[in-house]
Amino acid sequence: MKGKLFIAEDQPNFRKGLLKLAGKRSAEWVVTGEAANGRDALLMMEKCVPDLLLTDIRMPHIDGLQLAEEIRSRGWLTKIVIVTGFKDFSYAQSAVKFGILDFITKPCVETDILSVLDRIYVQLIEESQSQLLVEGWKREHEDSELRSAMMGMPCSGEEVEALLKRMKQCELHFLRIPTYFPPEKHYSAQDVPLLQFAFANIAGEHLNKWFPGGFHLFPLNASVWALLVDQSASRQDTSPSWLQILTDSVYHYLRLALECSGQGLCASTEELRQGYRRYCGEGDRDHGSANESLLNQTALYEKEKEIVTWLMSEDNSRLSRELQEQAVRISHLPPQTAKIEALLLAAAILRLVQVQFPEWQMAVRPIEWDSVYKYAVSGDIAAWLQGYIHEFLQSHNNWLASKNDNPVKQATRFIEESYMGVCSLAEVAAYVHLNPSYFSNLFKKETGESVTGYIQNLRVQKAKLLLKSTDMKIFEISEATGFNDSNYFTHMFNKIAGVSPKEYRKQMAGQCKSLRI
Repeated sequence: MKGKLFIAEDQPNFRKGLLKLAGKRSAEWVVTGEAANGRDALLMMEKCVPDLLLTDIRMPHIDGLQLAEEIRSRGWLTKIVIVTGFKDFSYAQSAVKFGILDFITKPCVETDILSVLDRIYVQLIEESQSQLLVEGWKREHEDSELRSAMMGMPCSGEEVEALLKRMKQCELHFLRIPTYFPPEKHYSAQDVPLLQFAFANIAGEHLNKWFPGGFHLFPLNASVWALLVDQSASRQDTSPSWLQILTDSVYHYLRLALECSGQGLCASTEELRQGYRRYCGEGDRDHGSANESLLNQTALYEKEKEIVTWLMSEDNSRLSRELQEQAVRISHLPPQTAKIEALLLAAAILRLVQVQFPEWQMAVRPIEWDSVYKYAVSGDIAAWLQGYIHEFLQSHNNWLASKNDNPVKQATRFIEESYMGVCSLAEVAAYVHLNPSYFSNLFKKETGESVTGYIQNLRVQKAKLLLKSTDMKIFEISEATGFNDSNYFTHMFNKIAGVSPKEYRKQMAGQCKSLRI
């Protein structure tokens, strides 16, 4: 990400000096324009609103303060720094009401300007990440409500209806990846989360192009996604065979097959549920019975309390023993009753994790309703439940072990789980509840490298996998492995791997070719 910088200064030599200094931060800033007076600056900025304005106060036509006032009246979020002569400084202080961020007095030295550029660039990055987090949280909440409504789980009916109403011509589709282990690729189980991320990234890129702002894509389980698209928001050049284009694209980049199932128009919560039932291939009666049991909040609450009691027991083996006995009991029930009991226990486990242990990876796992609905034998239903029990027990054991880990081990585990998103020294230090400076020294002392270096090395290793095994574009791999900027990704890859991502891909392709020969 590069910040957009505009310079308004009536002294040609000083303006030239500011441009030269901005050039020293060309990796962070791009100069979008310069002007010798406030009037010209305003006209030019209307075409491209900058992130930062460096301006003098005393300029012809419109001075710096009037320019700041005009910027605020237009609602622009441009950060403004005044560069002024010392004799103007007391006058400049009155500009606080216009949101002036800082003052630099003339004559100034090079470090004064560069430090301001560096400090404000950090602010822009932090604000950008915060905004992305807020938008991401909102999107995740909306997707969660739609998922719950589709599966018959408790949700805000009014909010779901409002979401569907915004999509004037809403179509429901289900997308499924049958396997993550195609014979022509050597993917492992550890690669599945990255492949899921890559698939969502590829699909999101296409959908943003075809239905800008008019779609929801969210997972129902490890292999199935629900897709809602607003046909009224589709661009005129969107191909009628857009689903086939998406299927071909996923296969081209990842060599993964994609199955698509359209369920037609969907305008209400009930139609969401019906579409999901049709997709699962089961009768309404089975789905209604299971969902009716899950909607019984009293039964769900009691089941949660039961699990908490086992967790709090002084007998460390009781939790595992009790859960396993539940699975055995369910395996001997009639199939329909077994489905209800298995779904109830799985829902109780997941809700307990989401409330008490939100940092666990299991906290974002949905219930694989379509799987349990298809089982006709109680033993198979119990085996399905065992998957949740095993993951819950494994997560709990890891959590107990982490309590005895030192902060560095906790941190490395956190980085392994979080490298694809916002993951910095500050986030990692906060996770282990240590001061960033102290933690940084501790981490380097134990591992021999900095926290940032460890994160970047891990990201580059994950990028190598995608470069070697997929045809994803460089900027897509950059995003998938946690780099905000593809140019920065290329720089870091080259620094760590010794070659550019493009060259590394060529080398790997050459090795594969020689092996085939």
